[in-house]
Amino acid sequence: MAGVERDLRADLLAGLKTLQLELSDQQIAQLLDYQNLIAKWTKVYNLTAVRDPAEMMTHHLLDSLAAVVPLQRHLQKAGLEQGAHLLDVGSGAGLPGVVMAICCPTLSVTCVDTVAKKAAFIKQAALALKLPNLTGLHAGRIH
Repeated sequence: MAGVERDLRADLLAGLKTLQLELSDQQIAQLLDYQNLIAKWTKVYNLTAVRDPAEMMTHHLLDSLAAVVPLQRHLQKAGLEQGAHLLDVGSGAGLPGVVMAICCPTLSVTCVDTVAKKAAFIKQAALALKLPNLTGLHAGRIH
């Protein structure tokens, strides 16, 4: 594993500890793979203005991960641990929707964007990360 990848993994693990969020090794790998997908696609499709991997970790992954525990608490309190649906409107690169799909596998997540290339990215992320609970949807603007 390259030095930068080790550092990103260490940053992710430290962030998860701070957030008191326990994830499986597979979920951690999916999050790191997702960040790599964003970086790769951003070079061509400009998904995000953030280009530095360390900034992506803090500004994208950890920011999105901060909402996971409150969401899980809400779903549990409402009795919706199984079969709940989450709609991420204007999801761009899939933040926080893809992160929610990774961390909450029983949650059905649909990421909607008016930009076709961003919706296509979500569809590709769902395939690459093996997330059957994630859907990307392109929806035109409503006038």
